[in-house]
Amino acid sequence: MSNNNEFIKKYNELDALIDEKFNRESDDSSIYFLINKYRRSKVTIEREYANKLDSARKIRNLMIHETGIIDELFQVSEEVISFLDELIKYIKDPIIALDVLTPINKLIYATKDSLVKDLIRKIVEEGVSNLPVLNSRNHVIGVFNSDVLLLLAIEGIKINEETRIIDIEKYLTLDKQLNLRFIFVTSGYEIDVLNDYFSYSKEKYEKRLPMIFVSENGKSDSPLIGVISPIDLIRKSR
Repeated sequence: MSNNNEFIKKYNELDALIDEKFNRESDDSSIYFLINKYRRSKVTIEREYANKLDSARKIRNLMIHETGIIDELFQVSEEVISFLDELIKYIKDPIIALDVLTPINKLIYATKDSLVKDLIRKIVEEGVSNLPVLNSRNHVIGVFNSDVLLLLAIEGIKINEETRIIDIEKYLTLDKQLNLRFIFVTSGYEIDVLNDYFSYSKEKYEKRLPMIFVSENGKSDSPLIGVISPIDLIRKSR
């Protein structure tokens, strides 16, 4: 089989795989859908895939519209065919939450006994925007951040040197966050879904999603495994 024929075969395989894998709502072709999706992705390798796939799409369209003449003029390179193989494998065997999360043993978090003044210092010195608050079973019971401090100020709650998380616990729950939302997933969630959660949270819920919690059962009533932030998706590549 010539490289051109192999290219068309792989291209069609990719086209069918996209239709099978993704729940598309647009009227665009499968290939064009994936190009646009990956162009908006926070994952570096997906944005790179988008550019390469767009070039492959143009080659395929030229081959379809100029049947016969193209085969006489050029043959698709092995590198292009290898790229399609790589992309097909990437879609069939995607990166999952477990691959990108920051595990709990490397996580900065708070407990009920944590002093609020120490947590404020960590936010300033460590550059951490959101500190998960865990109970003795490593369940997430809230988040400490600037939203909490603002809420305390609105409620007229005073903080002193001895104030601990347990003293303001009811203001830390996830449903009390003013401008943020948090969700839970299992470790098997695919990076494509995680990326969409971050990308469309503000649009759909009018609240930013700064962090995704990964727990054993994907809910708040099971131990935390780790967390995922948008920067984790940006850093991840193969």
